[in-house]
Parts: sequence; structure tokens; C-alpha cells
Amino acid sequence: MIGFIKKHGGLLAIFIVSFVMFYPSLFGFFTNDDFFFLKIAKVTSLQDFLNFFNLTKDFGGIGVYRPIPLRFIYFLAVEFATFFLDIFLVGVLIKLLTKNNKIGFFSSFLYATSVTHFGQLYYINQYQELCMTLFFLASVIFFVKYELEVKAKRPPIELIASLLFFVLCVMSKETAVVLPFILVLTHFYLRLTKRIKVSIRTLILSLAPYFVILAAYLFLHFFSFGLVSGDSYIWNLSPFRAINTLGWYGLWSLNIPEMLIDFVGPGFHINPNLLKYWSKEIIPILGLFVIQILMILGLFMKVHKKNWRLMAFSFLWFAFTLVPVLFLPVHKFSFYLTLPLIGVVLTLGYLLEEAKISGVGIGLFITVWTVMSILSLRLTIQTNWITQSEVVSSSAYQYFKVNGANLFGKNIYFIDTENDSELPWSPTEILKVALSDKNFFDFFYPELSLKVNYAGLVKTPRVTPAEVIESRQFLGY
Repeated sequence: MIGFIKKHGGLLAIFIVSFVMFYPSLFGFFTNDDFFFLKIAKVTSLQDFLNFFNLTKDFGGIGVYRPIPLRFIYFLAVEFATFFLDIFLVGVLIKLLTKNNKIGFFSSFLYATSVTHFGQLYYINQYQELCMTLFFLASVIFFVKYELEVKAKRPPIELIASLLFFVLCVMSKETAVVLPFILVLTHFYLRLTKRIKVSIRTLILSLAPYFVILAAYLFLHFFSFGLVSGDSYIWNLSPFRAINTLGWYGLWSLNIPEMLIDFVGPGFHINPNLLKYWSKEIIPILGLFVIQILMILGLFMKVHKKNWRLMAFSFLWFAFTLVPVLFLPVHKFSFYLTLPLIGVVLTLGYLLEEAKISGVGIGLFITVWTVMSILSLRLTIQTNWITQSEVVSSSAYQYFKVNGANLFGKNIYFIDTENDSELPWSPTEILKVALSDKNFFDFFYPELSLKVNYAGLVKTPRVTPAEVIESRQFLGY
């Protein structure tokens, strides 16, 4: 045991720090789309389970093919296990690419303590990001190992493993379609750094199966499942909007809280309500951000012989893995950084190692990074729609757990009061979104589901017997 701790002490320390940061997510409740996926994950027969993986029919009506994270995961509580595996594989991949254990360690630590993991760990629906990243990294790692040993006199076991992980990857989330292109990028990075001498012919033959799988997947996806739909899925192909979106993802990757986007308008106009309501939280965060940027610039200046190839690879990894969401300016969330963040921490890990600063300097940078992340995480927990919605849905669950039996057979009307008209939002609409309309009732209280009505302020004719419930009581104010 002592020997194991000495050998893997650094990795264990990373796991412990990240767990301490994010462990409160274990006590969160389901919310929003969780209830829909809980409903469609229910099985009553073996055929129901096998239908999870049907390639030609969308049994849940969700417009996506993600059987592993969106259906199977609701049987298992594996978020943190997958998160730790992601952290581990980040280190493995970066060590393979740089041949430097310290860069791998620094990158893993920065990755593990990023505030961008809030969404994946607090919102079970976003487990898909952790799952997809796990298989994505495994596929890239095995491909790199294959290319490094391509002349070995044996079957290409690593290439086969990489292909299998690619299949699992696209079964986790459709944004995995960028993986073959990341493999091309990785190949040319290894080629430019003189790590491999794989011919273009061999490369084409190696990558052909990936693109065949990709073509088959895209064909089935578009003709069997269609496109994801929703109010925020609005495509905008403007290069300027894409650059703006990329900029926000860049800021979030450096631990700026996601909520800041709601207070910054065109021309960097800052809504004064930011400082009016959140000055105690945002001022220290912005102060640390400025210090962090200055330290990064200082590290960059101290690296005399810069590895431009590695930094270009890092940026292209970051940009390419964001392409599937880069043209959805209304639908941008920090949890989409699970995979792109690797490009950022790779560069930061490289700078920390190659700047040749003292241990005190490294410790100071890591401290600033971690403290800023913790402060941003605390602010995010207070303000993010995920945690706010969890409070609403948990409150509703407790209410119906106590009163559900007495409501059987009654028509249930959620209403807004006259006092609610002063609010800029409707409590009933918030409740409806948090409970995913009737999906909450379909899963927990199916006997009540058909009787539920989100009436709001509308004077709806009530069928007796009826139960009128004020929506505001579930919102905590």
C-alpha cells in the first residue's frame, strides 16, 4: 500500500482535491431533462433494454443517438468514477504527446480543478460529456500508441481498440464526430515533431475505417433520428458570432464563471446589476483572473525556446472539438468544455514546466488557479439554472411525497397569484421547465400525470374535484 501511494501519490492528490471541490454534487436532485431521460430509461422487458441501442428508430423521441449516457447511465451512479478516469487519461495522453511526466501532471491537476466541470457533475443529464470524453481520449491514446509502434510485427491491436472506442464515443454523443479529424491533427503533430515516420498511404489506410464508421453514423443519425430541436438550438454561421462564442469558451476555460455572460452586452457593456448584486463574489474573481493572466504571460516570456507546434496543436484541439457547438451562439454552456479544455491545460502545463520557475512559483500559479476556480464554483452554485432548478424539483418531490396520496383522482392546477405578476418571470413556467412538464410526474407519480395542468394566471375552467397549488412555494421565495 505504501509503495502504491508513493508511486501514484500525485494522481491520488489530484483526485482528492477535485472530489473535495465537487462532492456536494452528490447530494443534488434531478431536474429539467433528467426526468425525461429517467422516464425513457425505464424498462419492463429485455426488448425494452435492447431498444436503447436500436440504430434505426428513436424510441424516446429525442432526436439523438446516445444510448450509453442518456439511458444506461440512469441505472448507475458513475459520474465521479468517469470523471476520475477522464482526469487520468488526460495525463496519459499528454505524457504520450510530450514525453514529459511533469507536463502531464500539471495538465491533469489544472483539468481536474477547473470550474467548467460544474455542469457535468451537478446535472446528471450532462454525464454524456464525461462519457464521450472518456471514450474519445481512449480512442486517441490507442491511435497514438499504434502510430508509435506501426512497424511492429503483430496485428494492429491498438488500432482495433481505438476503433472500438470511437464506436462507443459516437454512441455517447454526436459531437464525437470530430474524432477522426483530431486523429489527423494528432498524426501531423507527431510527424512534425519527428516522433513517427508513418507514410501518407499508411495513414489513409489506418483512418479509412474511422471515416467509414463516421459516414454510416451520420447517415443513420440524419435519416433515423433527425436533428436535436429546442428553443436554443438556433444555428448562426456568422464568423463574427463564432469568434465571440469561441472567446467565451476561452474565458470559461480560464475559470471565469459562466453567469458573467448574462451581464456583458455588445461592446463589452457591463450590466451594473452585476456589481449591485454580486460585487462581493465577482470582484475577487476578476482580481484573481487578472493576476492569472499576468502570470501566464510571465510564464510565456520565460520560455526562451518556445514549442510553437505544441501550442498550435493545443489551440487547434480546443477549436476543432468546439466546432459542433461553435455555431450555436444561444446554446453555449461551459459543460461543453469537457473535451476542448484539454487543449488549454496542455499549453498551461507546458508553460509551467518549460518556464523553469521555482517550486514556489509553480505553487503560486496553481494556488491562484484553484482559488479562482473554487470562488467561481461557489458563485455558480448560487446562480446557475441547474442548481436553482434542482431546488425547485426537490421541493416539488417532497410536496407530492407527503400529499400525493390525497391528490389521487383530482385535477391539479399550478397557478400564479396576482402578486406574481410583479415578477419578470412566471413561477408556473419556471416550475414547468424544472419538472420537464409532465415527465416528473410520469416517472415519480404516473397516477397523477394526466391530471396536471400548468395554468399560470390564465383563468382556466377547473374540472372538479380540483387542487389549486401556488407555484411560487416551490421556488424558495
